[in-house]
Amino acid sequence: MIVKKYVVNDIKEAFEKIRVELGKDAVILSTRKVKKGGFLGIGAKTYIEVTAAVEDKKSQQTEEKGQIYKLQEILSKNKEGTQSSDDFNELKKMMVELKSMMSTQKSNESQWIQDFRKALERQDIDEEIEDKLVEYAKMKYQELDFSNENTRLILSEMFLPFINTAVPELKGRVLFTGPTGVGKTTTIAKIAAKLKLNDHKKVSIITLDTYRIAAVDQLKTYAMLLDVPIRVAYTPKEAKLEVEALSDYDVILIDTAGRSQKNEMHMTEIKAMSEVVNPDYLFLVIGMQYRKEDVREILQKFSTLNPTHVILSKMDETSALGHFLNISSFLNVPIAYITNGQRVPDDIIEANNRELAVLLSREVLKYARPSK
Repeated sequence: MIVKKYVVNDIKEAFEKIRVELGKDAVILSTRKVKKGGFLGIGAKTYIEVTAAVEDKKSQQTEEKGQIYKLQEILSKNKEGTQSSDDFNELKKMMVELKSMMSTQKSNESQWIQDFRKALERQDIDEEIEDKLVEYAKMKYQELDFSNENTRLILSEMFLPFINTAVPELKGRVLFTGPTGVGKTTTIAKIAAKLKLNDHKKVSIITLDTYRIAAVDQLKTYAMLLDVPIRVAYTPKEAKLEVEALSDYDVILIDTAGRSQKNEMHMTEIKAMSEVVNPDYLFLVIGMQYRKEDVREILQKFSTLNPTHVILSKMDETSALGHFLNISSFLNVPIAYITNGQRVPDDIIEANNRELAVLLSREVLKYARPSK
């Protein structure tokens, strides 16, 4: 199946493009309004994103053209408010028919493919990635034996291309941001300990999280134990002065208050702080207990800060490891660290794509095994 996304002026334009590029047998999978352009949501225009699909018989017969799991995105612009109620009624009907067709196709799949799908879904892997993995498995193998431990190696190799990791050699200003409750403060303490005790760096800490007294006190305690200076900044101007005052240090770790991606005012505040600090690295910390829909939204909203890396926290609080794959699909930013507990400095690991692929393959294999 070939799947394409279009951002168009209106439904009629979508129909024209789909008929030309995919043919008369194409069907529409979904439609939604999207906003693009503007600054911080101001002045953005509303478009219609239409996802269409068509069966590609030729690609099923030829391996070279058989990469039907690859999605192509074609973007164009649209004017708001040009769609009619008749257009959407027709779309609803087509969507119901397509969903019914896809459900029938999946129920007719071999049992091992159905087991594989369920295991991928259990790991909360994005649907597009799931489809790519399933199509690859269909083309490459007649069957996978999930009761065989050696299948773990096959799964690891399948997952590897989707996992993007990179651990930077930290220096200069390092800003940490993310939603509330993801463990930024503890993560900073772990990295501070690693930098000072293992890498013998000259480390300092600045906290901008003045909304929570407990967070400031917690960082002060860690700073005292590590014997590193800590400063508190209440305004962007103070933040700039503190950064300048600590410029002789190898690394300045900067904590920020947790911010809800749904609150535009909060996002504006954190962006202002980031612009003043002008970090060399910006870590976006995301809890692994979040659902993939939440992670997608978080990455979308925080992308305006231009994060350089992602830290996945609280791996110990979930058995779903699909975000190892989802991150690079939702936003092309590498994973740098994984945290898996509260202990400082122990419960943090440097992200390695092969190691993460092995961890995920073990979980998938566990849930893909047919029940006895």
